[in-house]
Amino acid sequence: MLRSLRHSLRHPCALALLCMACASSSSSAQVASPVLGPGPWVFPTFEQDFLKVSVVARGLDHPFGLVFLPGTATTANPLGDILLTERNVGRVRLLRNGKLQEEPVADLKRAFSLEQLFDIKLHPNFAQNHLLYFTYIKTAPHPDGSNHYWVTTVLARGRFENGRLSNLEDVYEADAWSGNIGGASSRLHFLADGTLLFGVSHRIDEQAPQALDSDIGKILRLNDDGSVPADNPFVGVEGARSQIYVWGIRSVMDFTTHPHTGKVWEVENGPQGGDEVNILEAGLNYGWPIATFGRDYDGKRFTPRPQLDDTELPFIYWVPSITVSSLRFYTGAAFPHWKDNLFVTSMITGRIPGTGHLERIVLNDDGELRREQLLNQLHQRIRYVVQGPDELLYLLTDEADGAFLRLEPGTAAEALAYASQSATLAEDLTSETLVFEGSDCQACHRTEQTLLGPAYRAIAARYELNDTNLDLLTNKIIQGGDGNWGDVPMTAHAALDRNTAKNMVRQILSLKAN
Repeated sequence: MLRSLRHSLRHPCALALLCMACASSSSSAQVASPVLGPGPWVFPTFEQDFLKVSVVARGLDHPFGLVFLPGTATTANPLGDILLTERNVGRVRLLRNGKLQEEPVADLKRAFSLEQLFDIKLHPNFAQNHLLYFTYIKTAPHPDGSNHYWVTTVLARGRFENGRLSNLEDVYEADAWSGNIGGASSRLHFLADGTLLFGVSHRIDEQAPQALDSDIGKILRLNDDGSVPADNPFVGVEGARSQIYVWGIRSVMDFTTHPHTGKVWEVENGPQGGDEVNILEAGLNYGWPIATFGRDYDGKRFTPRPQLDDTELPFIYWVPSITVSSLRFYTGAAFPHWKDNLFVTSMITGRIPGTGHLERIVLNDDGELRREQLLNQLHQRIRYVVQGPDELLYLLTDEADGAFLRLEPGTAAEALAYASQSATLAEDLTSETLVFEGSDCQACHRTEQTLLGPAYRAIAARYELNDTNLDLLTNKIIQGGDGNWGDVPMTAHAALDRNTAKNMVRQILSLKAN
């Protein structure tokens, strides 16, 4: 029974309502993911029969990082209080009892010249000193006196007491000022000795990551007050910045510590390929951009070889890129067959919208054994993965309506109920849209629900069924449009027969609301 149930859940009809969004071929902007439904969802997996995914909370604006606050768990609030960062708006939010509190803990754009807010971490002695650390992009006037863009990456901290952040201060301002837009991300990671790693991105600079006199494209090691540890690898090296721990880094997306070796693993983005996981060793050069598996966004290779003398090969890499964004080793008991597996989040695969997912990588002492892609059916940009105090896995989606998701073992009964519900919904959808068979309309539209484009009933409410509107909308389907059908330009379907397109419009405009 389990085998047949797992097969039915993989059948496309069982998941028809979770199609990915489509975009106009003329638009290169980031496309919004399909709207995430209420859940829960139950999917078959390998080595762990079923995985149940539930929405704990939503309404976050592009969340980036989170921390579980120790000593706050209660019977009613088993995870305890959770603090989350919102990247673009620069806020720290509080999640309590599964509910996102309306008032932010802090609006850091009021405290700093902050463009984007990234990571958040507790000081190892948080219970005593209440210190919270975070990373952000700082803006400043351009040195030439113009209004041109001018930014760097900063490590900051504040004291969290009585539900508020106070004593906010910059701990370390990276020597990474740049006028290049993009190439920005930063995470931080405390080591067992109390020092911390602080990632500074490449800022689209193809020279600085290989130069030891700049913080750009580096991972720095600092004391918790921003000073330099005396045993850093470049202390006393002429022409090198003493803060540097490793170099040749592109965009630091996350760190994690191996549960058995104690070594720090780092994940970073490539361009069109060459996303990679590195095992960090002090003083080493990890190659960007002179040695990489990646291609540039125009398809050209960055380098003819992925490794050069005195650069390190990645331990794991992806071609094409999956836009890695976080990684974590699973060490709990809730998923016994996934013990010590590495989980890596993906926001978009091969530059195709709606392809974010979670990857599970099985390893042994020699390297990688296998990978499994999970949650493809949700078509969300997965930003962050973390193991909770309850030993379940939790995710953040990188969306305007960002969600905090819980992953737990599912049961056969739950999987059967979900498969039945999905099949029923798929059958209803198919019966409504038989005339659209063979088209990609379902990727952007639903009869009732707004996805990338408006719902069919919303279109029917906007246009009367007459010859003028039939011709107008038929032309939009075949020729494409300027966005009147949705938030991005309407995709052209030049190969579609005009009579078929007109029949589609006729069916849509017949769907008047009851």
